[in-house]
Amino acid sequence: MPPNEPKPATAEARALLHAAGREWKTVELLLLHPDAPVSSVCFHAQQYLEKAMKAVLVSNAVVFRRTHGLEKLADLLEQQGLDLPLSRAQLKRLNPFAVTIRYEDMEIASTDISTVAEMMENARAWVGRQIGE
Repeated sequence: MPPNEPKPATAEARALLHAAGREWKTVELLLLHPDAPVSSVCFHAQQYLEKAMKAVLVSNAVVFRRTHGLEKLADLLEQQGLDLPLSRAQLKRLNPFAVTIRYEDMEIASTDISTVAEMMENARAWVGRQIGE
């Protein structure tokens, strides 16, 4: 397969993409409500990215340890010569929502909902380029 061709999704990758799709839908629904907590939107955005990045890694036959860390997943993608879904700074901004923030009552004031929506659109397009789905 040529290097720029999307990789076919394996059954495991498809399962991850399906799970990511649920997170995507949740983000979409939350974005319709102006009073939705920013932390909830960002939590589901982080979950979408985590599952999507793992699906791309699985599609590229990359074996990895269980992690919620977007930066660790980004390291693995880069080691394979794959593009990242978002900039390192954006991944770092969403990463705390994996575990820490969902158990603590805190908002990240510097996270703007419209920015999160744009990041999600960019990430979704990235999945399409990487896997073709």
